[in-house]
Amino acid sequence: MQKPPKRAPAKASLEWLGEIDAAISTASLRAGSDAWTIPEFTEAGRPTDFHDAWHPLIEKAVPNSIVLEPGRGLIITGSNMSGKSTFLRTVGVTVVLAQTLNTCPAGAYSSPRLKVRSAIGRSDDLTTGKSYYLVEVDAVVDLLRGSATPEQHLFLFDEIFRGTNTTEHLAAGEAVLEALPFDSTGQGRHLVIAATHDVELVQMLSSRYDPYHFEETVQPDGLTFDFKILPGPARTRNAIALLEIHGAPSQIVEQARRRVAELDSMEGADRS
Repeated sequence: MQKPPKRAPAKASLEWLGEIDAAISTASLRAGSDAWTIPEFTEAGRPTDFHDAWHPLIEKAVPNSIVLEPGRGLIITGSNMSGKSTFLRTVGVTVVLAQTLNTCPAGAYSSPRLKVRSAIGRSDDLTTGKSYYLVEVDAVVDLLRGSATPEQHLFLFDEIFRGTNTTEHLAAGEAVLEALPFDSTGQGRHLVIAATHDVELVQMLSSRYDPYHFEETVQPDGLTFDFKILPGPARTRNAIALLEIHGAPSQIVEQARRRVAELDSMEGADRS
């Protein structure tokens, strides 16, 4: 009679190898910079405080600080390439590293333990025949289900519902982001950060979300960024400037600028 394979010793060996590999990776992260810290974990319901958090995969990463309050969110605006998506990833990576490797790429970190969920970097799913928007809907609904649980979450969104028309993505984005900070009992439990180009959402969510932004300086030879998060909504735009800098025909650039001026004028008239 053939003896069964000895899986247990092999499994134990692989687990030990995995732990050694994780320890080496942690030591490498700590040796690569002096700007790391051991996290401080607090009881549920306390604020989450990031001080000088930086992304470990970015060379010369710019550190940023933020405090997140349970039941409130942050809505981050800013132009293209200004740092919104990188900030979202920095926050998520910092929490995950704190809770797994007991090591934070930050000057200081204090937080309850959080379950990190995100809707970032979505795309069409050709294997299942789902469009970009349907993939996003599935992801967002799954996050809404998670928010109903008592486990404290950190939700990260990059351009929510950008796969559909402007009217509906603003309305649906407002409804989802208004609901996410609360659990099924109506208690403000969760943390939410949403990055968006939709400045309309800043006003629509002003009762529940604090506005922050990133900005840039437009110069004759291109754009410069400091990648520092700042309070308040964004006041600059660079999409048309990027068209011009990268060689778009001048008549296209001028037509786009004229239309922006007309739309801004119409918006100002509507507000008055």
